[in-house]
This record gives sequence, structure tokens and C-alpha cells, in this order.
Amino acid sequence: MLIKWGSIVVDGSGKLGGHVFSKSRGGATVRTIARATNPQTSFQQIIRSRFTRLSQNWRDLTEVQRESWYQAESSFSRTNRFGDVVTLSGKNLYESLNANRQIIGLGVINLAPLPTEIPVAIVTSANVSVSNGSMVISGMFKDSTDFVIVATEGLSQGSRNGKNKLRIIGIAESFTDGTAIAGFNDVYDDYVARLGIPNSSRKIFIGVYSISVSGQRSPVSSVVAKFV
Repeated sequence: MLIKWGSIVVDGSGKLGGHVFSKSRGGATVRTIARATNPQTSFQQIIRSRFTRLSQNWRDLTEVQRESWYQAESSFSRTNRFGDVVTLSGKNLYESLNANRQIIGLGVINLAPLPTEIPVAIVTSANVSVSNGSMVISGMFKDSTDFVIVATEGLSQGSRNGKNKLRIIGIAESFTDGTAIAGFNDVYDDYVARLGIPNSSRKIFIGVYSISVSGQRSPVSSVVAKFV
């Protein structure tokens, strides 16, 4: 739950108890969380177990190693949804960067890294062919780099923003010219395994983000998929 305090609360975003706080052009809204029938999916369990292990690993670090993360806090400041600069604690920074590194298959680092360049990830279109079993994501990407692919399940055609429903479906490499990701079968098969066969009567958002070797991640760039 993210809250911005004023003389009285002036803004809020996220979950609190059984409710979700958000805002749109129509103003601030509160809605009841819709619980999935089986929230304990194997994928969610993997993510939770990673954070559990990292939290345990933090306690086993040496004082020198922990101090490196405390010293790195200001180097990895980020901007939240309200536009405010946020600085993570050394422990949270350790968990955040290492969890991101693990997503792309990198190992855990015990000493804080220096900030590094985050690979370019801009999506301009995403074409899906159910008959061919293919999904191609086009845009601007760093050559021959692994990117995290996210997508939504089929949403109603009236949905305007799938940002809060994006789920990781896999990792894929950009082509050598840096203009497209994936091709025949790979990303499509990942989508089917995670979210089921795409339905052309529903709206699907597909996006990409990148993770640097230091564990920093880019914002998600997403579009509405086109069925071809």
C-alpha cells in the first residue's frame, strides 16, 4: 500500500486489507480485491520463495557486506507513482536487486554493485497468431539481450489499461538488429503455459522490461496485442 500524507491523506495507491486504492481521470476509487480461486500458483510460490531465501541470506552477510548495501542506498534512488524520490533501505535494496537478477538467471551478489546502464526496452507492436502459434514483439531493444516478457490474460474490449494485470510469462532474447523479440513458438508457448490460449475476442496487453546486470529494471513498455 502506497500512501501520500498531507494535513490529511492526499493520495493513495495499492492494497490495504481487502481493498485496492487507485485513481484515474475519473478520480480516486476504492474497490474490493477480487480473489483468484487458486492464488497459490507454482509461479507465485517461486517468487515468494526467492524473497524468503534472500531475507534469510541477508542475516548471513558479513558486516562489511551489509555496510556496502547501506552505503549504496542513495545510488539507487527511484521515483514512485506519485513522482516522489524513494530510497530503499540497504536490506530492501539487497532483496530487490538480487530478486531482479534471478529473474534473468543471474546469481546472488553479496556486495552492493554500482549502478549500470539499463538495456533499452520500447515496444511499438505485438502480433499474435493462434493458428501459427507465434507471438512477435517489435520495437527498439538492445541487440541480443534477454528481456522479461509480461502480458495479461484476455480482458474485456473496454479495458483501457492492463498495467495492474500484467504477469511475467517468460524471458526472451531480442533479434540481432534490436527491432524484435521472439518469433515462432517461444514466447507464444510461454504465454499459453502461464495464461492459456489467447482469445482473439478479448483484449490482451503485452509488454517488455529489461534488467541490468546490477539488478536495476526499466519501466514496463506495453501495447495491445494485434491478432494476425
